[in-house]
Amino acid sequence: MEFMVHTRAPSDPIASLLTALRLGVALAVQVLAGLLLLLVAGLVALVTAIAGITLAGAAIAMRLTASRRAGAAQAAPAADGAITLEARRTPRGWTVE
Repeated sequence: MEFMVHTRAPSDPIASLLTALRLGVALAVQVLAGLLLLLVAGLVALVTAIAGITLAGAAIAMRLTASRRAGAAQAAPAADGAITLEARRTPRGWTVE
């Protein structure tokens, strides 16, 4: 059994042009996929940074408002000179004021 091998002539300009076009399209697809990957990674980093800044701002705001309330919540001494202490729960345990 004999097989016939068909090869194209090396001087065929149309086949060379189509091969170059196919390689160019493949390269363009790879470049675009890489750019899309970089864009998604950049967006994830940006959203993460925004979330971190928002959480930090909320924590600072809560800290500042809590310190104002704690200073104004001191009890006045009773008529017989006794002072009533107030305790509140904090992340580190109970605090008595």
